[in-house]
Amino acid sequence: MTSKELAGRLHRWALQLQEYDFEVVYRPGSSNVVADALSRAPARVVTAANQETETRPDGGRAGEGSDGQLTDQAIKAEQAQDRTVQNLVRKGKCGGRKIVVEDEVVHIVENDGSKRVVLPTALWAAALRENHDSIYACHLRTPQTYARVARSYWWPDMRAHVRKWIQACRDCGTRKAKAKEVIPPLRSQGVGSPGDRWSLGVAGPLPVTAGGNRYVVAAVDYATRYTVAVAFPRHTAQDIARFIVEKLVLVFGPMRELVLDGAPELSGKVVAALTDLFQTKQISPVPYRPALLGLVERFNRSWKDMVSIYVAVAQNDWDRWLPCAVYAYNGARHSATGFSPNKLMMGRRLRTPNELLRTAGVTQVGEFAEYHRKLARQMAQCAVAAKTALAKDQLQIKKVLQSS
Repeated sequence: MTSKELAGRLHRWALQLQEYDFEVVYRPGSSNVVADALSRAPARVVTAANQETETRPDGGRAGEGSDGQLTDQAIKAEQAQDRTVQNLVRKGKCGGRKIVVEDEVVHIVENDGSKRVVLPTALWAAALRENHDSIYACHLRTPQTYARVARSYWWPDMRAHVRKWIQACRDCGTRKAKAKEVIPPLRSQGVGSPGDRWSLGVAGPLPVTAGGNRYVVAAVDYATRYTVAVAFPRHTAQDIARFIVEKLVLVFGPMRELVLDGAPELSGKVVAALTDLFQTKQISPVPYRPALLGLVERFNRSWKDMVSIYVAVAQNDWDRWLPCAVYAYNGARHSATGFSPNKLMMGRRLRTPNELLRTAGVTQVGEFAEYHRKLARQMAQCAVAAKTALAKDQLQIKKVLQSS
């Protein structure tokens, strides 16, 4: 306020404060605990013992909709009472798509012939909790959450409701960080086939868990973005070699290329002998440069954001939630490929418990030969579409960076 040359934020503050008549009084920091508490401590949320949880942007309370399980019985009962659903049934179509009733449940038929349940308003919160707040979803962002919900359900203006739900999520608001704008040198990189090239890195040291784990060894497949992550007490060369053999080679087969950080435990004789044994080309960038392993480092940030919402105050149980974060990551639609990593790697998407509640029984796949042909055809189509999406994503990033 007394400086003659103010710029930027301080100048704007000074202009704003000129509207008020006040007197600045010095108070020692040791006695100024009230201001410190107001600026740092999280606000308490006071709710009555018999009160429902707060109202979310969908217009209903989070506790509404039966017991939170999207069973056929709950959906039928709520659809019969929902005016929007009944109006759609009377019209018979919405936006050029047909509205049909199968087994007393209202569905909307997409252009490709697939069907989604028209979810009544009272069950929106249950669907959003299942596909965003649960440990199977781990509070991922709007595109991934919308893709999860859109697999099985539909309602008017669903994307906007998903966005508002996530914007109102207190856990996401207090933990998720905005990505830094970094403009790296551009270089086109082929991805190959699933399992051809893996990127491997180590995260840590982290708080020591009850099981003694302190590090996370993670590997990401370039073609599918499929991720494998395991907690370790240490990250010696023997631990890295055991991870490569047990979690990668014996599950997905030997890889053509393995991109490793140039740290000693990743570029020593043990790992080198292992890659020679499997005829794998080892690529080691500059040591201790995480930016050169973008896929792994981006996953490390993602799983830390997910796990931080569920860990205890002491942070000594993060290894219990790590598998849930990996499950949520592999089951979510990836923005670069347009498919979930599990869909591209395994040929099917990961389901949630509520989806099984709506299944009457085990479906018959028929002859295994026909099932194999259908699966191979679908995986080939997904692989082609994913490569096209990756190339398009690279061009889009190039345009954005060149324009800036």
